[in-house]
Amino acid sequence: MLVAHGSPDPRSPEAVRAIAAAAGVRAGFLEFNEPHPVEVLTDLADAGAEHAVALPLLLTDAYHAKTDLPEVARRAEEARTGLAVALGRPVGDRSLAAALIRGLPEGTDGLVVCAAGTRVDAGRAHVAEIAAEAGRLLGVPAGPGFASGPGPSADDAVRALNAQGARRVAAVCYFIAPGLLCDKATAAARDAGATHIGEPLGAAPELLAVIAERAAEAQRHA
Repeated sequence: MLVAHGSPDPRSPEAVRAIAAAAGVRAGFLEFNEPHPVEVLTDLADAGAEHAVALPLLLTDAYHAKTDLPEVARRAEEARTGLAVALGRPVGDRSLAAALIRGLPEGTDGLVVCAAGTRVDAGRAHVAEIAAEAGRLLGVPAGPGFASGPGPSADDAVRALNAQGARRVAAVCYFIAPGLLCDKATAAARDAGATHIGEPLGAAPELLAVIAERAAEAQRHA
């Protein structure tokens, strides 16, 4: 089961459900959308499952992965005796850099990797690592741009690349699905002069591969 935070923006749960369908798994939402992850897990148990994996559909190891997910597993196991729920790691991975640069226009000479933002240093460092890898693959200077919190904003990141001589800066979206923060970051990048705006990861093959890998890892360590 993929566990998403949920969003009042209907584009977000739609994208999450498409990812789950492509991965051949179920999806649950902590807030705003249905079904709740505990409901999904109890449904699986009622259908005969004795072991389940709850995998956070998150790119960084944020609050929901550390706090909400263990609580979901505890509640489901209490509700259905005999059900064991293994917890997976977030799906952020360097391999996703390849998905970010797919289809960029020819002549792109700078890259901003837009992300939600976090006050957790390790989370911002992860996004910077993704940006560095994407830039390396594309052969252009690259950096992160955040929609909120500390660190460079998306517009600051575009201007910094312009100051280095880049004239065709692409802003790509290190987001699972569309939403308000993704819109905020890309709008800022566009206003600063980005010449191309990418789409969130969605059901990218690289993301589906990471989901399968994280699920297998969780099962091994259960």
